[in-house]
Amino acid sequence: MAYTLQAVVAKSGTFPDIVLKKLQVLRLRCGIDMIPITTAAQDFYGIPHCPLTDGDAKDILPQLLDLCETLSESCKAAYIEAEFFGGDGTQANFLLSEGKVISPLVLSQNAINEALRFLGVNKGKYGDEFEAVGLSWKRFTDDWNSNDLPAE
Repeated sequence: MAYTLQAVVAKSGTFPDIVLKKLQVLRLRCGIDMIPITTAAQDFYGIPHCPLTDGDAKDILPQLLDLCETLSESCKAAYIEAEFFGGDGTQANFLLSEGKVISPLVLSQNAINEALRFLGVNKGKYGDEFEAVGLSWKRFTDDWNSNDLPAE
C-alpha cells in the first residue's frame, strides 16, 4: 500500500486571506485546515515531489520555504510530508510561526503527529492525531478535494 502527502496545516481560519494560485484550503476534523501541495501546485511553485522524505534531505528547499513562510504569515503552521510504499517510508515536518521557521527539519515515523500536537490537536477517541484530523482519508495528495472530506 502506498501513501504520499505534502501539505501545510494550521488551525482553522488562521491562514492569511491571500489568494495563491493552484492552492486550496480544506477543512479537516479537530479544527485543522490543510493546503495540499498537489502535483499542479508542485509544478507551479517548482517544488519537487516529497523533497524531504524522498532521499537524504538536510535542508528545506528555498521554493518550499518561501511558500510556507507566506502561508504562515499570520499563524502557527506546519509543513507535513509522508511517503510510504509497502510499509516502508517516513514522515517529515517543519514548524512555522508568523512567517518564520521555528524548528529544525524533523524526519521520523511520528513527524506528522508531532506537528499536529504543535497545533493543539488532541487525538481524543482516535488512535493518534493523524487519524483524528482525518489524514488517513486519502492515500495521495492529489486525491484531496473539498467535495468529500471526512465529517467531524
